[in-house]
Amino acid sequence: MVTLDHIILRVRDPAGSAHFYQEVLGFRHQGREGPFELVRVNESFTLDLMGETPRDPVHLAFCLDRASFEAVHRHLVERSIAFGSSPFDRKGGPLAKSQGARGMADAWYFYDPDGHNLEVRSYEPRY
Repeated sequence: MVTLDHIILRVRDPAGSAHFYQEVLGFRHQGREGPFELVRVNESFTLDLMGETPRDPVHLAFCLDRASFEAVHRHLVERSIAFGSSPFDRKGGPLAKSQGARGMADAWYFYDPDGHNLEVRSYEPRY
């Protein structure tokens, strides 16, 4: 089986971005390793944040269990981070489904501090 191990993500402020990913998405900041701030997404995948101005923003889509998905939504609202229900919308709800690797799922879209287009999605049914 093939899995994605890590991504090197260019960000202007690695420590600040690590804080964002920890506070908003619930990922774990593992500290500094060489030129990177390491953010653990899960047991087999990390974001390696490199201090360099991003050349092109990327799209990262994270599949979450329903409780984590709802927690991210709360964090976005609490921090007044603009979000929306499509890759190009940041006007809030209503929650909508979008296509992903495993089919249709509820999804929210928002930007990280460097303008990378983030998506969180959950295939689990709503409570």
